[in-house]
Amino acid sequence: MGAPNKKLAWRVIYVICSLVYMAWVVYLSQFNFGLVHRDYRRADNKLQPETIEAVALQELFDRCIKELGREESACQSWPAEVVADQQKIVLEMFENERSRMVRKLVLFYIYFGVIFLILPPLILYMTITILIRIYKSIKFVK
Repeated sequence: MGAPNKKLAWRVIYVICSLVYMAWVVYLSQFNFGLVHRDYRRADNKLQPETIEAVALQELFDRCIKELGREESACQSWPAEVVADQQKIVLEMFENERSRMVRKLVLFYIYFGVIFLILPPLILYMTITILIRIYKSIKFVK
């Protein structure tokens, strides 16, 4: 084997080991992917019209009992415009929550990709390259 083949051989082995490492890390992180995606799906499901209406009515009901001190029976019916206004508030709140979950999802994948997939193989490659250069520059005395 000539010198170029030796250089190529360790790099091929390095690439194969790096790919195996990346696959292993992704496999081990599937639970974390599920957690992040579950939070996103939960926030996305809250944007359903039925959910928005139910939450808006519940908030109006809770506010009526808490602030006005009325009985439960007096807080059951609301004018349509009050309910519509509360639904807009709830919709905006849920959209903000969904956008936070999207940011969380994007940041999770960026950090995961950089910290766990790119940096370890890159640091190892740089270390091996530096050690090879140092070894080549050492002059052995016989």
